[in-house]
Amino acid sequence: MERNAEGGALLTPVARFFAWRPEYVEGFHEHWQVDCYVRVHELAPEPIILGRSLVGALLREGLCQEPIWLSVHRAEELHGEAFGEVFDLD
Repeated sequence: MERNAEGGALLTPVARFFAWRPEYVEGFHEHWQVDCYVRVHELAPEPIILGRSLVGALLREGLCQEPIWLSVHRAEELHGEAFGEVFDLD
């Protein structure tokens, strides 16, 4: 991994997403669901804007097809704890 002058990572992850097809669709057409979880972070864009961009990229790359339900969420880590040797500080 590359690091900046202060030793931090050059990339800042701001979101995670899951694209899946629900098995139970009573009352709905079969569709893709895209869940986008955006960090509460100063570098993170508005969740709906990021989610829409993500759906556009998934469609453009042929990874999903319409119809798609996009669900965006704000995510904040509440606590973290390392078990074992998680960090490589060399």
